[in-house]
Parts: sequence; C-alpha cells; structure tokens
Amino acid sequence: MGKNLLELNQTVTNFKQSVINPKDIVEISRLPNESISYSEFYSNYMQNNIPVIFTNVSNEWECRRNWIAINLENKYDLNIDYLKQHIGRVRVPVVDCSKKYFNSHEKFEMDFFEYLEYWSSRTNSLNIKCLYLKDWHLKSQMPYYNFYRTPEYFASDWLNQYLIDKEKDDYRFVYIGPQGSWTPFHSDVFQSYSWSTNIFGMKKWILLPPGEELKLQDGLGNLPFEIDENLLTQRNCKYFTIIQNENEAIFVPSGWYHQVWNITDTISINHNWFNSSNIEKIWFSLSENMKKVIKEIQDCVTMDDFKEHCQLMLQASFGMNYFDFLDLLEYIEKKSLNAVFFRDENNHNAITFDSYKLNSQHFYIDLRSIRHVVKLMKLDPIIREDMEFLNRCLHLENETHLFDGVVE
Repeated sequence: MGKNLLELNQTVTNFKQSVINPKDIVEISRLPNESISYSEFYSNYMQNNIPVIFTNVSNEWECRRNWIAINLENKYDLNIDYLKQHIGRVRVPVVDCSKKYFNSHEKFEMDFFEYLEYWSSRTNSLNIKCLYLKDWHLKSQMPYYNFYRTPEYFASDWLNQYLIDKEKDDYRFVYIGPQGSWTPFHSDVFQSYSWSTNIFGMKKWILLPPGEELKLQDGLGNLPFEIDENLLTQRNCKYFTIIQNENEAIFVPSGWYHQVWNITDTISINHNWFNSSNIEKIWFSLSENMKKVIKEIQDCVTMDDFKEHCQLMLQASFGMNYFDFLDLLEYIEKKSLNAVFFRDENNHNAITFDSYKLNSQHFYIDLRSIRHVVKLMKLDPIIREDMEFLNRCLHLENETHLFDGVVE
C-alpha cells in the first residue's frame, strides 16, 4: 500500500450490500498490518461492518518509542520524566472506575502532573482508587506534537477532518489506564466506527453484533451498565471475547456494543470516525434520536420555535443535530469536488486527513454516498417541511452530479 494514498479500486461501490452477516461470523480476524490493501479493508470490513485486529501498527510512533520505559522492577512503565518534559502541566479528564454516575463513571479533571504522581505512587493496597485518564484530547491540545499517525486503514475520516478544520472538539483521544480500569457497556457516539491502538499493555474486549444488545434490555428498555460472559450466555447473546495485545489496533464497526477492561497497565490511542461507508447509519441514528426528542416534548408542540428547540435538544443529547450534519456533508462535498476539478501533484485540496490523499474512485464513491444519504434525508418530515433544509439538500444532490462520468 502507498503510505499516503487511499486507493479504492473500480470494483468498490457505495451501493454494495453486505455479503456477510455480522451474526454469522465465527471469529474476529487478526491480520498483520499492511497484509491487505486499503481497498480490501474498505470493502471487506468497513462495508460489511465487521471487526478486525491489525498487528504491528505503532512501531514507528513517537509515543511508542518514548512514552514507555523500563522501571526499577525491570518492567515496562510510563516514562514519567519524558511525559512531564514534553507535555507539561495540562488539565486532563479522569474517571473513578469505582463510582457510577448515571450510565458512566464519575468524571473530573486533574493536573497531568498530579495524575502521573498518582500513577507512580500506586501500591497493592485494596483501598487505592482506580483512576482512568480517558477521552484526553491531547492531539487537539498540542496539534504540532506528532506522537502518532492515523493508520492508513482508518484515514478516510470525515468527522475529524471536518471538526479539526472548523476548530471544534474532535474525537481523537489518548487513554492511560491502570490495571483493572474499565469502560462500561456501550456503543460508540453517533453509531460511528472506532479504532483503538495499544501503545503498551493489554485490553480485554467483549463485543456484540448489532441487535444482540436488545436481548439484554430490562422491562423499560434499559441496557445494563456492565456485562460479563455469564450474563451474555444466560441471555443467549452472540458475543466475541478478544484480548488485544500491545502494538495492535482493533476496528470496532458501527453499532457493535462493547465493554473494555485494561488487564494490565495500558496506554492507547483511540478515534471515533465515519465516512462514506457508514454515513447512512449515522443519518438513521440521528433521525431516530430526533424522533425520541420529539416524542419526549410532544406536549410542547404548539410552543413557538418548537422545531428549533428540538434541534437544540438533539444537539445536547446526541452531540449533533440536522444543521451540524448538513454542514459536514456540505464541507466534504466541497472538498471532494475541489480536489477532483483542481488537482495536481501538489494539490492541497486532495489532502483529506492526517496528510493522506484519495484517488479519483474514492472521491467518486464519497460523492455518490452523499447523494444517496441526501435522498434519504428528503424523506424526513422535518426536512420536507423546512425550506432551508430542503433547499440545502437539493443543492447538495445537484452538486454531486457534477462528478458523474469523471471516473467512468
């Protein structure tokens, strides 16, 4: 594979129907990094919505070379001095894994040096807190510190490309967790994909194919805070238990509920993202959450600005509303068209995310996918009844036709 070019071949189409039912797979593959092409990963794993693990992913990353060192017990540990010198005193998000807060753990902020002190002073005492530094936007805080690079397979990233360019909060995270820290049962934000690479340490994952989580609902439709294999077996759920080793990356597809444990001290780099292969799932999730908002405040339907209030509530609960989604589609569409019609060897427009570029077939698939999801959006009553939304959808649909025939 080329180190900077994301190539889709002519056999890939955004209208491909999944040829593999995730519930029919027997095991999750573990493949050497770069053993398959980007096009094969896109078609076989992203479009089929199936997990996979890649080995030897972070060999060249600065964080793997410098964030870990041999401690006095001759074991790998955090390189405290290096981290203090190169990152400094910043505020970091931390959770207490012993304290539940609604459907998550209790969250607060610490000074990074204070967290490193906690890490260094841990003992085997049963009374020591289990503090997990997670969802840390380090790359956003220090954009010029190149401590890793997005693996090529995961680099078609509409979500973070858009958010970074618009200077909004992104979905690129660092996790530093002691042995025994864990993340409760959940699926990822927006029904996005996620990838997670262990810099060092080991994680245990339990993953459920989409729909299997419904077997765990209580009488009110609520899912459990935490799961284990015994519960899943009792409920006749299909699930996969995975041990993710050091220097491995896992791809978690849309809608796969999971729970994760750090079975040793662990550092990982994580992204949430979406692109042309799952943009339809993102739209369906967004529109379903809008229906829940409308149902929740149906008694207020006669109030002034009811629709605007629904968009505000959707943004607060889901993290995105219809305006945000349309903005993102318009951004990707404009970047794609500019890249195609004004391309040359040094064309900055062709750069998508983390210095990767797309070939023409990829742009073609991306634009076709935008057109497809816009047609679905036009069926939504909120879109149909709002001239601003409808006109923006129609403009997007018409603009994507400019690319027809360019590749063929």
